[in-house]
Amino acid sequence: MPEPKPPFDASISVPLQRSRSDIRQVEATRELFWHNLLREILNGLASLSAQGEHPEMFDGRLGLITNSGNRIAIGSVTPLFACGVSGSAAQKSLSIMVECTVFQVVTPDGEVFTLPVHEIRMFHSLSEELVERFKAAARAAEQQDDAGEEPFGFAAFTSLSRQRGMPPEGGIVGPGLG
Repeated sequence: MPEPKPPFDASISVPLQRSRSDIRQVEATRELFWHNLLREILNGLASLSAQGEHPEMFDGRLGLITNSGNRIAIGSVTPLFACGVSGSAAQKSLSIMVECTVFQVVTPDGEVFTLPVHEIRMFHSLSEELVERFKAAARAAEQQDDAGEEPFGFAAFTSLSRQRGMPPEGGIVGPGLG
């Protein structure tokens, strides 16, 4: 009677413990993959932005989340250091290493951010339904302002203080405050 086979091929099993250098290599490979993916996404958006194609995509529905947690809405994208330089072999090599690793992102409101890909944690997009809900909320807020109703919450606190020329309660004073 033949011996029973194990339920898996033991010759291809992965060891349960990896060395620290193996783990660091996997981590570095994943990070490089993410940076390359971001470069491709941002280069594609830069191309669309430069050609003026699909302007609705650049109304803030697409955004980047930085490592510090800030969301940067995309109004346009431009890669910096997008082209290689000529020169010595060392200069060409360095140029190739930094090509399209830094991007200038302009928000729909005109803010300008220059970001290296390693500072971008996530790529974010809003669904069409959510964009429409934001637009409806903005229209409702405009109608509320036009009707003379007072704003609510912190917006009320700051806007009413400014309208009345009074510093905020608590004596917060400084350049541009109050």
